[in-house]
Amino acid sequence: MGLEPLSTFAAFYSRAKDGGAPSVRVEEGPCVGSCKNAPCVAIEHDDFIGNVSLEGMTESEFSDRVFHNIISEEDADRVWSCVENAIQVMAEEEE
Repeated sequence: MGLEPLSTFAAFYSRAKDGGAPSVRVEEGPCVGSCKNAPCVAIEHDDFIGNVSLEGMTESEFSDRVFHNIISEEDADRVWSCVENAIQVMAEEEE
């Protein structure tokens, strides 16, 4: 019915590879403590400790600092869109 863990990983790996985002690494990670909302996706940045919250997350995702219930390609698209937006905002701030 939805994405299982390997499919979830593959969904983001292919987006990073095909989307030309060389600064994005997709890695399998440890438990993020949100099993009741699984599968979850966490975003890390080298300049911060732990997971980061991004614009586009729901209120509960923002407070947990993880995306919840990533079970469809549409969910994966939403997460990836948030990541791309964050990359764009950071690039503009550097200019």
